[in-house]
Amino acid sequence: MKKRRVGFAVTVAALLVMSIIPLGSAKVATQQSDDDESSRQLFAAEFINSRPGPKPPRTPDPKATTTAPPSFASELLGVTLWRLRPAAAKDDVQTRLLTHEEDSDPFLVAERVSSDTKFTVGQKVRLSIESPRAGYLYVIDREEYADGTFSDPYLIFPTLKIRNGDNKVSAGRLTEIPDQEDKPIYFRMTKSRPDQVSEVLTVLVTPQPIPGLELTAKAIKLPNEQFAHWEQSWKAPAKRVEVAHHAVVNYTKAEMAAGSKVSSLLGRKDPPPQTIFRVSGKPKDPILITIALQYAPAQSSAQLFRSLPSSFELCAGQ
Repeated sequence: MKKRRVGFAVTVAALLVMSIIPLGSAKVATQQSDDDESSRQLFAAEFINSRPGPKPPRTPDPKATTTAPPSFASELLGVTLWRLRPAAAKDDVQTRLLTHEEDSDPFLVAERVSSDTKFTVGQKVRLSIESPRAGYLYVIDREEYADGTFSDPYLIFPTLKIRNGDNKVSAGRLTEIPDQEDKPIYFRMTKSRPDQVSEVLTVLVTPQPIPGLELTAKAIKLPNEQFAHWEQSWKAPAKRVEVAHHAVVNYTKAEMAAGSKVSSLLGRKDPPPQTIFRVSGKPKDPILITIALQYAPAQSSAQLFRSLPSSFELCAGQ
């Protein structure tokens, strides 16, 4: 099989089944932005309250009914995109990421960015995913081109290289892509051809493991028919909010600990994900969303095109 040609320079991982379709794609109508302040507060509160820990005290309201409103946390999925930059003297030493790469700064700092951020070629990026619903996480990557077509789908998470294939998710448990133990610990945004416009990640969370997937240390090329069946069966309308809209917030100690240790969970005092999706599917169906990492427009496509190995080739071939 020909090695993966995707434009991230390392591993990518995590699959949830919510129906979020690549931004800028004709299918984006199934995923709506709902970025008013009330929605941000509601989604963030519901997400945080799903995490382990004591529930926050509530002030009794004499006018309120005795029946509490139903929780919709099981319909949510959180994704945070991290843009990496060289560490500065003012940055917390304990949240710096060591790269071990000769062509990179030895220490990097991760800043969360909104899902509609446009990345330049060469930009270093990480991804973290959190699901209030217990299940099994899968992430599929495709390249999107200017004419609206896509590359073949590749399952980039789980792989045996990350947590030995453990893809269980639950409230407070953080899955990072690439993992902190990966080398490198980031993807480098790299186009495989001049007309590529984005890297499209489909995130899937299923109640049970998907049968028939034989994991290896490398990304797995999926049959187009199988991926199309998943989308047709599980995609549903979804709303998306940016919790801290266009805010620059650095990686925290709690997020670093939760990303590096399965036993370390995020609590109710820790930051919510940057981008939260609410999927309107059936309660027991998988959650499927799609999120696009978009390339910034360039003055010259020739300047952007670089004949480099793909991100999956680099990470899976080591």
